[in-house]
Amino acid sequence: MTEHPSAPSAAGPGPLPAGPGPYPPPGPYPPVGAHPPAGPPALPPKPSALPVEEREYHHFLRTPRARWWKGALAVVSLVVAFLLVSTALTAAAVVVDLATGRTEAGALQSGQITVTPLIFLANNLALALLTPVAMLLQWGFFGQRPGWLSSVAGGFRWRWFGRAALVVVPVWLVYVGISFLVAPEGLSGTLSRDAGLMLVVVLLTTPLQAAGEEYGARGLLARSAGSWFADPRVALVVGGVVANLVFMVAHAATDPWLLVYYFTFGAALSVLAWRTGGLEVPVLVHAVNNLFLLVPVALYGDLSGAFDRGPGTGGPFMLLPIAVMLVMTLVLSLWARRNRVQRSSAPGAVDAPAGGPAVLPPAQAASAPER
Repeated sequence: MTEHPSAPSAAGPGPLPAGPGPYPPPGPYPPVGAHPPAGPPALPPKPSALPVEEREYHHFLRTPRARWWKGALAVVSLVVAFLLVSTALTAAAVVVDLATGRTEAGALQSGQITVTPLIFLANNLALALLTPVAMLLQWGFFGQRPGWLSSVAGGFRWRWFGRAALVVVPVWLVYVGISFLVAPEGLSGTLSRDAGLMLVVVLLTTPLQAAGEEYGARGLLARSAGSWFADPRVALVVGGVVANLVFMVAHAATDPWLLVYYFTFGAALSVLAWRTGGLEVPVLVHAVNNLFLLVPVALYGDLSGAFDRGPGTGGPFMLLPIAVMLVMTLVLSLWARRNRVQRSSAPGAVDAPAGGPAVLPPAQAASAPER
């Protein structure tokens, strides 16, 4: 019997026809429901701009994204930016004082410039601007947002600032009072010519000036130099030396006693930033020191004398402020330990919500110090 052409053969289907037809091409085939990959493969994640392991304040810029040239450029950029801003503001103040008769051209040519309220304001504003400049440079070169320059907690800790003030303010009142009793020759018995105006400028801008010096020196400069070294001890020493040499030179002192004082003052503040995990105490000490020393001079003296740092302006009496700084560094370090102030963090070690703090693992969250 002849088989019908369309009937299946007992031996199975015959060979597939060549060319296009109702049959699919040979496999393999993707699983049912699978979709072809969309676009090129994902790139590896960018290295974290924040520390991925516990870092103390002075070593906080030592991250997977750190490079030696970033620290070098940050140091140079801060110094250049300050020189440009300071020169521009001071020149503008001098021009206005010349136009109003507060400064004479002859005195200007001889280099004897009286510190008028406007010149003092220009100086303080130039230093105050170091705070935003340092924050922006850290953000630009290292990728860390401005709040991380204040502390390892990612912001300025006002509660800790207030507690530290309970120790700093009374001690400085006593220290400054003794200083003016020992050496009252800088003060007269009557109010100075611009007492009211100078007092306003001192009160409103001196805290900002002190903060700017801390964010610039103990903040960006020390951290940038510290980012060059993997060893935190070397980073602490080298960063402190670099920052405080710049701090000392910036005060333009030529008296050896004043040189020692400025370097010691800065070094003590570097230690406090390290021991407290932030700039709150250095800003507090610097601001209180400058305010308490400048207010009496603004009222009953001449601030030009406060900027006279030539040979002979210092002396053995500078041992008193040096001793105060050294003792207070120890006291405030112990006060920070008693208040369980956070000294280190690793915000880049875990994922953080957008715009929020890093989420600590349960074991760390249970023992996290008060911020």
